[in-house]
Amino acid sequence: MKTLRHGLAFAAILILSSFVNAADNPSSETNRFHSPTARFTIVKPEDWHFGSAEETAKNRAIARLKDKEMEEQIRQRASAPLIVITKHKEPIDDLNPSVQVIMRPMGQLQGRTALELMTNFVAPSLQNAMADFTFVEKVKETKIAGHSAAYFKAKYTARNAKGAEFGTLSRMWIIPRGAFLFLLSMSGPQEGPDVSEKEFATILDSIKIDE
Repeated sequence: MKTLRHGLAFAAILILSSFVNAADNPSSETNRFHSPTARFTIVKPEDWHFGSAEETAKNRAIARLKDKEMEEQIRQRASAPLIVITKHKEPIDDLNPSVQVIMRPMGQLQGRTALELMTNFVAPSLQNAMADFTFVEKVKETKIAGHSAAYFKAKYTARNAKGAEFGTLSRMWIIPRGAFLFLLSMSGPQEGPDVSEKEFATILDSIKIDE
């Protein structure tokens, strides 16, 4: 069970730090991303951008972890999100508001509720891993696209590849779907115009997950 817990923690942290998948790429002529494989659809605001692997690799934010060994393990296990959306075209020097979605197999955790997964695995692991992790809104049940989900909002310190530090406000959801789950993160600065609550809410409302 320890391995499973760490696996979900790695997946959750990777939402904040990994590369966009080359498969199921969004069309450059639309604001809509749809993955037939994942049966997942999301729509970005007109002036936001779909991320690229190269941009995300150069500008990814790295969570400040208590354990350097754990940070190295996360780097070694890095894998691609399903989609990345950013408010500003990369590269930028400031924290870029972003949305990332990954899909992972449930494995031995299949059958657990979203609340159980978030409460017992993802949230505690992240709370223990990040040096200054603080809940803004504690774990609670919710719905995403009509499906059962769990959610929390937290703040912590992140840094970019150049070592600059940023106060980060992150919203995270977990959505079990049979043998798989979606992990969704919406992150940005803790204050100022780029907090982007309205835009994040619009993006969240656009999500569709087919049966």
